[in-house]
Amino acid sequence: MRTDRQLSAAGGAWAVATPHAAASDAAADVLRSGGNAVDAALAAAAMLTVVYPNQCAVGGDLLALVGGAGDGAVGGVHFVNASGRAPRAIDAGSLAAHHDVMPVTGALPVTVPGVVAGWGTLAEDWGTRPLAAALAPAEAAAREGVAVAPGLARDLAREQRGLARDPGLRALLVPDGAVLTEGQTLRQRALADTLALIGEHGPAAMYSGEIGASLVRLLAQQGSSMTEADFAGHSVEVSAASSAEYDGAEYLSSAGNSQGLYFLMALRALDVVRAARGPLDPLGRDAGIVASVLNQVAVDRDRYCADPEWTPAPVDLLLSDAYAQRIAEHATSGAANQPVEQPAARGDTVAVVAADSSGTWVSLIQSVFHCFGAMLLDPATGILLHNRGASFTLDPTAPNALVGGKRPLHTLMPVLVREAGELTGAHGAMGGRAQPQVHTHMALQLAAGASLGHATSAPRWVLGSMEAGVAAGAGTITAERDVPDAAVDAIERAGFGVGKIDVSDDGVGHGQLVRRANGGRAGLVAATDPRADGSAVAG
Repeated sequence: MRTDRQLSAAGGAWAVATPHAAASDAAADVLRSGGNAVDAALAAAAMLTVVYPNQCAVGGDLLALVGGAGDGAVGGVHFVNASGRAPRAIDAGSLAAHHDVMPVTGALPVTVPGVVAGWGTLAEDWGTRPLAAALAPAEAAAREGVAVAPGLARDLAREQRGLARDPGLRALLVPDGAVLTEGQTLRQRALADTLALIGEHGPAAMYSGEIGASLVRLLAQQGSSMTEADFAGHSVEVSAASSAEYDGAEYLSSAGNSQGLYFLMALRALDVVRAARGPLDPLGRDAGIVASVLNQVAVDRDRYCADPEWTPAPVDLLLSDAYAQRIAEHATSGAANQPVEQPAARGDTVAVVAADSSGTWVSLIQSVFHCFGAMLLDPATGILLHNRGASFTLDPTAPNALVGGKRPLHTLMPVLVREAGELTGAHGAMGGRAQPQVHTHMALQLAAGASLGHATSAPRWVLGSMEAGVAAGAGTITAERDVPDAAVDAIERAGFGVGKIDVSDDGVGHGQLVRRANGGRAGLVAATDPRADGSAVAG
C-alpha cells in the first residue's frame, strides 16, 4: 500500500473518495478492472475495517444509498438500512436501576452488528462481482499487516487507557504495554480468517455461523443478554430515500432511525433564508443563522428520531413548507440559540463515495459509533464491536427509549444529490451527531461555487457534542482556529459560545465528495478531507 495521497481528482469516467488511501486504492483497482461503483465501495469498506479500526469494524453498522441502478425504489435511489437491534431479552428497567444513562463501553451498548449483512445485500442486489472478491484485498492486508496511519495513531494515543482494559484490544493494539505508533505494523490474522470465512460463506457465517456464536459468547461473559437468535433474526431494510431541495439541487438522504431526515430539514429552512438573502456563507455573516437552524434541527432530532416501528416521526410536518418557514424566521429573529416551540464523544465513522461510467452512485457509511466502539474485541474472530446502543435513552417515555428488539437513533446518514432528474453527487461524512452539520457546510460551500477541495478542507465549526449522552443543541460551538473572525462574531451575536480547536482537526468531522463536473462535460471529480488519511481517485 502506498503512503502518499491526493486530496482531489478530476476528469474521470469513474471516481471514488474515502478517508484512507489504502481503501481508495482498493476501490480504484476494482473500477479499473471493470467492476462497478458498488463493487468498489465494498472493497473500500472492507479495507477500512482493517486500516481504521478506530472508526469502523466488521462488528459495526452500515447505512447506504445506491442510485442509478436497479428498480424498486422511487427515482431509482435505494436506502439500505443494515442497522442492528438491541437484544430482545434486554431489561431496560433493570439497566435504568443501575445506570443514569446508557453505558458507553462494554457489552451493554452492543446491538446486533449490521455491516456484514449490509455488504451482502449491496453485493447481491447491485454488485457485479461476488462479495468474496471485495473482501479479498482486505483479507490480505489484515494477514500481511498495515502501517498505522496518522489518524489511527492519534486515537490510539488518546484512548490508550481504555484500550488496555480489554484483553482483545490490549493484545492487538497495546503490545508490550505501549500502543502502536504511526508507521508501525498492525497485523490482524484472526480478522483475516474471519474475512475469509465471510467471503466463502457470505453473511450466514456472521449471523448463523461460528463467527456470530463466538461474539455472543464474548458478550454473554460481559453481561449482555444478546443471543444467537438475535443474530439470526437480523435483516436489512431497503426503501426509498427522502429528499429536500437547496438552491435547485435535490439532496437525498436516509430517514427511519437515521438522522439524515434532519439534515434535509436544515436544507429546507436554509433555502428559505437563501431565497431572501442570497447565497449563504457559513464562514461569514450568515454563520449565526446557520448555527440557529442547525440548533433547531438537532433539538428536533433528539426529540423525534427513533425506530419508526415503535414511534414514527412526524416526517410530513418536519419537512413541510410551513415548518421550514418557521425555523427560517426564528433563525433571523435574534433569539437564535433558543429552539422554537413545536407546531401541534467524538463520533467515529467512515464514508465511502463512488460513481462509475454506467451511472451508478454510492454513498456508504459504516461505523463503530464512538472511537473504538464498545472497547471490546473478540480475540477468536478479531472483530471489534460497536457501541451503537449508547444512542438509546433510559427514559421510558422518550421515542428513542431502550426496548428489546428495537433499533437505536442512528447518526449514520448517506447522501446523494440529483439535479434535473440526474444524479450528480455522492456525499459522505464522519462526525457522529454532527454529521448533518458537516453535510450542511459542504452543501452551502458547493452551492456558492466552491470547488470540492475547498468544500472538504475549508475551516469548519460544529454545534454541540459529536457523541451520545450530550445534548447536541447545548449552545456551544466548536470552531477550528482558522474560522474567520466574521463568522465567530456572527455566531456569538446569535447567542452561542465559541470554543477553539486546532486547524484541520477531525473534532469537526471529515467529509468525502464525488460530483459530476460542469454538467457532466468534464467527467467526475472527487475530493477527500485533509482531516483524515484519505485520497480521491478518478479514472
